[in-house]
Amino acid sequence: MKIIRTIILYGALAFSLVLLWDNVLRSPCSKLIEYDIGIFDDRFRIDREAFITQVELAEIPWEQVADKNLFRYVEGADFKVNLIWSEEQERLYKGNDLENELDSEQNSIDTVQNRYQSAVTRYERAVRSYETTLVKYETHVTYWNTQGGAPASEYTTLQNEADSLERKASEINRLLAQVNKIADENNEKVEDYNSSVGEYNNLFNQGHEFDAGNTDGTEINVYSYDGIQELRTLLVHEFGHVLGIEHVDDQNSVMYYLLNDQNQKGELTEIDTEALQLSCRF
Repeated sequence: MKIIRTIILYGALAFSLVLLWDNVLRSPCSKLIEYDIGIFDDRFRIDREAFITQVELAEIPWEQVADKNLFRYVEGADFKVNLIWSEEQERLYKGNDLENELDSEQNSIDTVQNRYQSAVTRYERAVRSYETTLVKYETHVTYWNTQGGAPASEYTTLQNEADSLERKASEINRLLAQVNKIADENNEKVEDYNSSVGEYNNLFNQGHEFDAGNTDGTEINVYSYDGIQELRTLLVHEFGHVLGIEHVDDQNSVMYYLLNDQNQKGELTEIDTEALQLSCRF
């Protein structure tokens, strides 16, 4: 009976050592992590192959520091990288569409304002011409009035000048109406533009947390991203968590909890590197 107890105790000790090795001594970098693409929602404006490419690129910063392969894309692997549609992604796409719309509206406003400026120039030119002709006509009328009246030939000339003034006045009124019409068109477009700007600004804050994605160590979920660069940075960040790295306090680091202008390129800082070395114990 004593022999049996001893064997059982040694067996329990051996099992405990195995657990110690798996849970404590073996680092997250000791085993190659194979992954596959799981859920892939085609409402995202990226095809499957391009998504795989971005995932593979996101491995590289960590592998360069570790000087070894840490991840590998393998079809059928248990570890999944999922692309899951969210209201946040719908918001981002709406913002992108609004941004394109704003660019188009701005170009339209520029065109209308150029038309307005041209119309104002034509109007001012017509006014100057009318004023010059009017001064000349009034000078002739005043002169012949002092002479007791104009002879028939001069009267005809004065009548022609009066007719010319009337035509010029009509042209001025037509050009003024055109100026006002274009001004109204411009004001309407500017009002629409400002409304779109307000809608766009309401969609976004200066930064947003990395809840655009998450991982539980058995899969990575991507819920939203604004452009390819942000997608890659998000994946680098989540791969860092898979390697056992928690958030760091440095806002320049990929493993900072918030995406911002300082870390948006997905490049590892010295703090990120030190966090990997600590997690993987090398």
